[in-house]
Amino acid sequence: MIRTILIDDEAPARDELRYLLTTNHSDVIDIIGEADNATAAISLITREKPALIFLDIHMRGLSGLELAQVIHDISPDSKIIFATAYDEYALKAFELQALDYVVKPIEDDRLAKAVQHVQKLVGDTGHTQSHGTGGAGNTAISNGAAANHAATNNAASVVTTGAKSAPEAISVAGAMPNDANDQSIKPVIRTNKLAVDDGAHIMLIDIDSINYITGESGRLDVHTDTGKYGSNKTLTELQERLKGTSLFRVHRSYIVNLNKVQEVIPWFKGTYWLRLPQQTAKGQELVDIPVSKAQVKLIKELLGIS
Repeated sequence: MIRTILIDDEAPARDELRYLLTTNHSDVIDIIGEADNATAAISLITREKPALIFLDIHMRGLSGLELAQVIHDISPDSKIIFATAYDEYALKAFELQALDYVVKPIEDDRLAKAVQHVQKLVGDTGHTQSHGTGGAGNTAISNGAAANHAATNNAASVVTTGAKSAPEAISVAGAMPNDANDQSIKPVIRTNKLAVDDGAHIMLIDIDSINYITGESGRLDVHTDTGKYGSNKTLTELQERLKGTSLFRVHRSYIVNLNKVQEVIPWFKGTYWLRLPQQTAKGQELVDIPVSKAQVKLIKELLGIS
């Protein structure tokens, strides 16, 4: 069974899609959750790591296209199928490495092709085998009874003209290679530790204990509940390592643990500062960190700020 999440801010659209999937594809699709906005979807996907996500493009707040980029970071192996009433977004969807694209109202023949497409990639186990993107949304909605089915659709003209999936990158999490000496195949194991190498020592830090990370003037510091640690890594390298956690790059010079934010401070021209704890020689103090204007919209969504 393919573990699947539905994301759409319109309940009737979710009802219709759920009806089609549970009525005609229940032998393949297992709907494990739904969300109606960005914040809920991000939380749900981070927790469940689904194999497949159906994502509406036109949503309030962050659009589905914007959410897809976020989900690519927090659950990179999740496949995404975009659903929308507007076929002009097909090209953009595939630029974002979407697995497929269907137009509302969804026709089951077209949906069946999309399901077959993802089944070929992930099999029946619900675990992804190739790299793709995911989607996101604020109040998580438990699976409910199917609603009435709405039918007709003109989707085929968009999606049957050469939809291409993202390049395959086989994931072998926990798998043992056929050749024990084959070092090119590595098991995907992720711990809750961050290795911080200052050139003299390698410290293993609990990721949850990190408050924020700064990278300025060629120096990188990791600020935690117990103190500050230097590192010879770049901010971009740590950003890549911390994908899928609550640590988020809010500015070119800062990565912040969103779970540690105590206050959001509005500033000039639509910008914001985040107030977090900072451990110093005098004890715990507070520090204010700027949010780049390009990240303001997403940060507000992630923190549930309207």
